[in-house]
Parts: sequence; structure tokens; C-alpha cells
Amino acid sequence: MDNLTAVQERIDAALDREANALLELSHTIHANPEIRFEEVKASAWLADALEARGFEVERGVAELPTAFRAVKRGLPGGPTVAVLCEYDALPGLGHACGHNVIATMGAGAGFALAPLMREIPGTLVVMGTPAEEGGGGKVIMLERGAFDDVDAAMMIHPFHVNQANMPTLASTKWQVTYHGVPAHAAMAPHLGVNALDAVRLAMAGIDAMRQQLRQDSRLHTIITHGGDAANIIPERASMLTVARAADAGYLFDVLVPRLTAIFEGAALMTGARLELSDSSRPYLEMAINGPLEAAFERHVARRGRPVVQYDPEERTGSTDMGNVSQAMPGLHGMLAIHDSALPHTEAFREAALSPRGDSTVLDGASILAGLAAELFLDGELLAAAREAFTAHRASSGRSRV
Repeated sequence: MDNLTAVQERIDAALDREANALLELSHTIHANPEIRFEEVKASAWLADALEARGFEVERGVAELPTAFRAVKRGLPGGPTVAVLCEYDALPGLGHACGHNVIATMGAGAGFALAPLMREIPGTLVVMGTPAEEGGGGKVIMLERGAFDDVDAAMMIHPFHVNQANMPTLASTKWQVTYHGVPAHAAMAPHLGVNALDAVRLAMAGIDAMRQQLRQDSRLHTIITHGGDAANIIPERASMLTVARAADAGYLFDVLVPRLTAIFEGAALMTGARLELSDSSRPYLEMAINGPLEAAFERHVARRGRPVVQYDPEERTGSTDMGNVSQAMPGLHGMLAIHDSALPHTEAFREAALSPRGDSTVLDGASILAGLAAELFLDGELLAAAREAFTAHRASSGRSRV
């Protein structure tokens, strides 16, 4: 541990030197919000900053224009550890999920470790992962091989407490469109097929279905098109439906078939034609990796932050980091930027730019860099993380994505 302690001291010294540049980057990304797959500026700023610090940067990874891989190679023989950056904003709300903080914590870990990698066995990858907010950037990158050489992946998300994981819900969604027949609503309604009636019946079916679901299930629906004029029988109507559950097995074995039957039943009842399409790749639930979480908690305590023990049964949102954690040892830690505000609110957006948000950028960069250094230098930690991952994979019946 003496060696690790010395490395951590050098990491923190490097972050002290980089603090102004790192916080300026966080503020600039916050001031220029870009939604999923459109993060052209944020991606370029992050990639350029890492390249300026000696990383080999590949842009447009996995055929995604705003994805990147920044690689810093150390001594031969060590593992490949990935630190992940998210930088997409929310439509209308900007960085109300604090992705400017996530991005610069990850980049900051790279800034701090870059000068040390010539003395450390292994390869550090700072990976730019676009479109976490509904686009599944990490899922696409997994499918297209961007993670194939990675031994462990980690990131930190801002929150209202400090905890080692965010137990999440597996999630999938559909764009549901019904096509009917238009008609004059006063003179000849009997000649029409009302597509909006199909949407209303589908929503009623979803409401009824909720009564017989597990408590961890979540169903969300909005109408995205309801017709063009009140005196015309709607020829087309559509809705967006999201389904979530604590585990992918229940989501895909129970919820998906039942929802599909509801969508089809609404079409049968009205005579409308159903057009059903998956709007994005499914998100899997976060896997628990005890050794990585224990190491995270040690580094959080080192930065003087109180650690809250999370309840594995208490589920929150969904993230494509869940898919990564189901494919390799992974960590999705949480650090507080506010005492009560939750993501996807205006208060959280302001917290992501606050002095407390800034301190979280620096704390998170130190924690990620310290944990990565521990994985490089302590073979027992990496072996334990791999063992925990293998045990989880065996219990869940999943194989590497």
C-alpha cells in the first residue's frame, strides 16, 4: 500500500495543477448543452484536451461520430482499465443530469494518471460514450467492439449522496403508431377508423396491467401525436411507451409480451393498423461488484466524504452503464453535488455548475484515478473483481455482451 499511497499523492498533486483547466472544461460543456448523438462540441473538447496530454485519441469510434477512445499505454503486462465519460444533455433542461460533471471527472482521471503511466503496468482508456439519455451509446459501442480489450470499466455519476452503486432498472421502449382512416367527424364518422381511439385503448390496457405487476415495475407513456383537427377522425396517432423492471428477465419474459398483446389488442378493437418499433436498444440493470464498490468507498472516504450504504432492492433510473457492467467488471459510483435535488430537475442542473459541483469534479477525478491505479498495481483487487463478475454472470445466466 505504500506504493499506492505514493501514487495517490502524485495523482492529487497533478489534479491540483489541472484544476483550473478541468473546471473550465466542465463549465464550458454545461454552457453548451447538446442532446444525444449531437455532442459535437463536448466530444471534441474532451478529445482535444486528452490528446494534448499525450493520449492517442481515436474519434468516431464504433461508427458514432461523437464517441472517442483516448489511450495512454503504460508498462507492458498490466490490465486495460476504462474510465467512461458521458456528456449528452437533456432536451429542454440542458445538463440537468450533471453529465458535464461526469465527463470532466473521467477526463480529470486521465489528466492525473497520464504522467504516471510510464511507470505503471497496463493501459488506461478514457472513453467518450455519447447518448446515455435514451440513445444507448454504450450499448452500441459494446456491440461494435469498443470494449473488447477492456478488463474493467468505471464511471461516477453526480447524485445527492455518496454511494458505491446506483441500483437501476432494466429498460426498453417502443414508438407505437396506429394508422386509421380519416373521415369528416360530423358528416360521416362511420366511414372513419379512429387511430386515436387505439392509443386511448392501449393506454387503458397499460393502466389495467399495472395492477398485476411486481412492485419494481415501471410503465411510462406519452401521446406523441393525437390527430390533426378535432373535426377529422384521426388518421394517425402515436405514443411513446417505456417499460422498466428490476431485472431484464422479468422485463423481457413478462412485461414485453404483455405490452405487445395490449398494443395488438387495441388495433383489433378499433380496426387500426399497428406499427410497432423499438426506439432504442434495451438497457440492462446494474450488476453489483463488491470488490470494486469496497475500493470506491475507500477512495471516497480518503477525500473526506461520508459514504451512504445503498439498498440493493431500491431501484432508481436506468442507464446503459448497466449493459457494460453485465459484460465486464464495472462500477457506477455516485457522488453528491446537492443535499436533496434529484437528476432531471432545474435544481440539479444548477448544482452541476455550483462550487459543490466543482469540488465533485475534482474529488471524482481523484477517486477514479486512484481506483484505476489500484487496479493496475494490485493484482488481487482485479482478480477479486473478475471473480465477483464471473459469479454474477453465472447466477444471472448471462454471457459477455
